[in-house]
Amino acid sequence: MIKSKKEILLKAYAIGLLLVIMSVGIVYKLINLQTDPEQREKLESFTQRTNFREAIIPAQRGNLYASDGSLLATSVRHYDIAIDAKAMRQELVDQHLNALADSLSKMFGKDSKHYAKIILNAKHNEKQYLRLARNLNFRQLNRVKKFPIFDQGQIKGGFIVEDKLIRERSVKDIGARTLGYVKGDSIKVGLEGAYNDLLSGHDGRRLEQRMGGGNWRPISVSTEVDAEEGMDVVTTIDIGLQNVAYNTLYQQLTDYEAHHGCVIVMEVKTGEIKAIANLTRLDDGNYADIQNFAVGEASEPGSTIKTISLLAALDSGKVDTATTVATHGGRMRLFGRTISDSYGYGELTVKQILEKSSNIGTAKVVTDIWQQEPEDFMDIINGRWKLNQKLDVDIPGEAEPYIPDPDGKSWSKQTLSSFSFGYESKLTPLQLLTFYNGVANNGIMLKPLFVKQIRKHGDIVKEFQPVVRVKKMAADSTIKKMQAMLAGTVKTGTGRAFYNEHYSAAGKTGTARVEYWRKDIPIQYRASFAGYFPVEDPKYSVIVVVHKPSRTKGIYGSTVAGPVFQALMEHVYVSTPKPYLIPDTLQLKTTYAAKKPFNINSNKKTIPNLLGKKGYEVIPALENLGFEVTYTGVGKVKSQSIEPGSALPKVKKIHLELDNI
Repeated sequence: MIKSKKEILLKAYAIGLLLVIMSVGIVYKLINLQTDPEQREKLESFTQRTNFREAIIPAQRGNLYASDGSLLATSVRHYDIAIDAKAMRQELVDQHLNALADSLSKMFGKDSKHYAKIILNAKHNEKQYLRLARNLNFRQLNRVKKFPIFDQGQIKGGFIVEDKLIRERSVKDIGARTLGYVKGDSIKVGLEGAYNDLLSGHDGRRLEQRMGGGNWRPISVSTEVDAEEGMDVVTTIDIGLQNVAYNTLYQQLTDYEAHHGCVIVMEVKTGEIKAIANLTRLDDGNYADIQNFAVGEASEPGSTIKTISLLAALDSGKVDTATTVATHGGRMRLFGRTISDSYGYGELTVKQILEKSSNIGTAKVVTDIWQQEPEDFMDIINGRWKLNQKLDVDIPGEAEPYIPDPDGKSWSKQTLSSFSFGYESKLTPLQLLTFYNGVANNGIMLKPLFVKQIRKHGDIVKEFQPVVRVKKMAADSTIKKMQAMLAGTVKTGTGRAFYNEHYSAAGKTGTARVEYWRKDIPIQYRASFAGYFPVEDPKYSVIVVVHKPSRTKGIYGSTVAGPVFQALMEHVYVSTPKPYLIPDTLQLKTTYAAKKPFNINSNKKTIPNLLGKKGYEVIPALENLGFEVTYTGVGKVKSQSIEPGSALPKVKKIHLELDNI
């Protein structure tokens, strides 16, 4: 008996050991299949011979949203429908073929006899795959699923559904390069590229069987792994500002036949990028957003850099805004080279040097202080303000800034003066705007932000806060002086062309020569403007750069780039009228009759004639009467959706078209 028990135990142990060895062998084989390319290739070859494969189920890509929650880009699922005629039950075909053919005909347009014929032929030949329609949306698919025979599914009705994801943008061209795209594993552009890992999610897997004609159909088995959809990215983009930025830039480039241009709008207190547009001239004369100049093109900034030079000079304590500088008759030899101004200004204060954009004045101020010790000047530029460092923004492709090095081989006795008024250095528009935004933000320089939140299923996963790049650019008193100088530049200086007594703004124009070293072509120019508004409590900073405008049309920053800034400013004032209403106590010049604020008599029961009235006056007046106002454009009222003299509607909605007429 004992012997019998021992034999049983030994046999049990032997069997157990055998099972363990087999299990280890199976696990080893599975691991080997996953890690050994040769073994994997053999398995794939086997699945091909047996007409099966493991297919990838693409994950639903996350959405891109504007700052207000408006959809910017989404992945739309499209569906192809087909039939497995072999799987389709004969009794269903006998009973419902005509009804199915009629349904397909009504939906897709071809004659019902066509559908009946191809389905019968497929059934006769036991064809396992016959495509009937492509690119159906979800609503159309649900309708098709209810058709006779198809409502029995794949096993009985032979109904096959194949889905695919297509990326679609709601805003089309007005921010294409900023939103970006992804192609394969190597090409990643814009926000789509920067946040690809979060947006893309995780693909699933399923088993598929080969059908005729090189097609595959999914097989429902328990080993299928569902795809995990990507997260959503909420950008900082403001649709209204983006629309104005794109359209006004397009208009200016067209009017001045420019090669390319860009515009960026930044929120002063947060560093959030509210609008960014880049346009390049095509062969047919139209413009398209095909290259991100705002982030990826570093170039000589021209006169907009004078703000940087003079802020450093003011903060050194060696000069003040009232310090006078002799600029002579508009031409001056300095360190063996002639420097010129547009006009002969004579003696100017430091404040007037910026307002009139004097090259001579700026060069003399900077070289008088730092010509013997240029490294001290560069310590401010690079050490304190970090202008020689990239911003490391989310958008890929940021260009490297170039700031000359006093110890470098290219440094000469003329370099410091050239740098001071905009040459022998390179900055991207975004890098330069970051500096101006810091001045507007009382000396706190912020990193540009393109994203507000990351969300998953509507819940906030991560929220982005302002990132301080430089805590204190200069003494508070120095920043205040520069703010006053920039306001004066718009009011009485080179930016006076778009000065508006009702809209306070500050900034600096720029007109830089480009490719001036080439002797085979006429000199070309780059027109720019960098500034912010309103002066009292800055909300937005803006930079506009227009590259190679036609020399016969205009080249100056005030006339070529300035109107884009002006349009953005007007849009903000009109869109948010209450904080910026003209005070009742405003006194206009005595040479003009006192102008009363626009008002609509609330006792009248008819719609007034608004044509020709200024938008920033009309819109708040209508809102005070309880109207919901929508509008397009900027400037004065060109048309109104409700005819003048019409009775006040019960539903108080009105649309206005504005234009600078």
